[in-house]
Amino acid sequence: MTSFLVAMSVWWSGDWLAFQEARELAKVQGAHIQRAALLQTNSMAKETGQPIALEKNLAELGQSLHADAVLFWSAQGELTSRWGVSQGSPNLATPRAINSGIWIGKESGSRCLEVRIPLQGRMTSLGEIRIRKILPKPAWFNSLGRATTLAACIAFVVSWIWLRRSFRAIRSVFHSLERVGREDFCHRAAVEGSAEMKCLAKATNQTLDSLMDSSVRVQKVYVETALALARTVEAKDRYTSGHSHRVAKYCVEMAEWMNFDTERLETLRLGALLHDIGKVAVPDAVLCKQGALDDEEFDLMRKHPNAGDRILSAIPGLRDISDIARSHHERWDGKGYPLGVSGDSIPLEGRICCIADAFDALTTERSYKPAFSIEKALGIIEKDAGTHFDPELARLFVSLKRNQMAERPQIPEAQKSDPVS
Repeated sequence: MTSFLVAMSVWWSGDWLAFQEARELAKVQGAHIQRAALLQTNSMAKETGQPIALEKNLAELGQSLHADAVLFWSAQGELTSRWGVSQGSPNLATPRAINSGIWIGKESGSRCLEVRIPLQGRMTSLGEIRIRKILPKPAWFNSLGRATTLAACIAFVVSWIWLRRSFRAIRSVFHSLERVGREDFCHRAAVEGSAEMKCLAKATNQTLDSLMDSSVRVQKVYVETALALARTVEAKDRYTSGHSHRVAKYCVEMAEWMNFDTERLETLRLGALLHDIGKVAVPDAVLCKQGALDDEEFDLMRKHPNAGDRILSAIPGLRDISDIARSHHERWDGKGYPLGVSGDSIPLEGRICCIADAFDALTTERSYKPAFSIEKALGIIEKDAGTHFDPELARLFVSLKRNQMAERPQIPEAQKSDPVS
């Protein structure tokens, strides 16, 4: 639309300038034709009633003045005779008087000068002679079309650049709102472009800030509720008291060695704390049973990873944590549960939690076994690397624990047997 308006403005401006030039030219030529014609039309008054003589006089007048057409209008306003190479309309289109007896208008699309000279008899008016001459266009007028096209192209490019610059915040706002649909409130729209777009981006960012604050508060409530459930599960069995916190500690130690960023580290810590939350769906008789579980009871226990996945996946923003709860009993060789996936198909955080969970189970007393020594537990993890556990992670964990044992100060035997009171 802008390009069209600019093009029309250029065209109308050029046409107006051409009219002004034609008007000035018409004044000069019109005055010259008036003076020359007045000398010749005095003798024509006697012959207006003789058609043959009148047409001859019109032809001589037109030729002598180099006119394009000469017309004779009777006193009654009728065209009675004409001469000339121009056979256009008897009347000019859009005629304008620019001086006494000098008019300018259009004939066949071209600007035309018309000089009107009255023929006066002895007693009354005999009619009027109209001498027409096509005015030449200015030399630059032929380039007006190209100039109009060029102006339209420039206007289009400038408008496109301006619009792109003014509305570039729209894409950023769109991306921010698109992420809201995925429960991601962290992305902010760039405050740029026109004043209106800046206001829109600021308003969007303020709304996202409010949504993020609300989401964080709601998520915190959900997480605290989930942690309370997890503590409730542990409280049912004295053997598993503190289990989740120890598993979280081992997971964080491994993740720090693997250079996890802060956000991913926190996700792993929460996932480890909540990895057994699905046990709320396991009957207390199975969960607190003294001794080994039978096959039917073990089938019920095997359902807790899926139950934990369902509980945590219902909490906004905890999808990654629910993956840890679901996958911490999967095995590297694919013989784990609940999905039986293997290798790298198991989420990395789930593989880390699997090792930490197994290590804590081995080194703490359970109803069905005594607590193993750290070295014995590490030996079992080494033996099961590549079958039960991710071999690379198992080697890292064993190395990490043995380094911690080597750095721990040795307590003399005398102090062990005779503690300070």
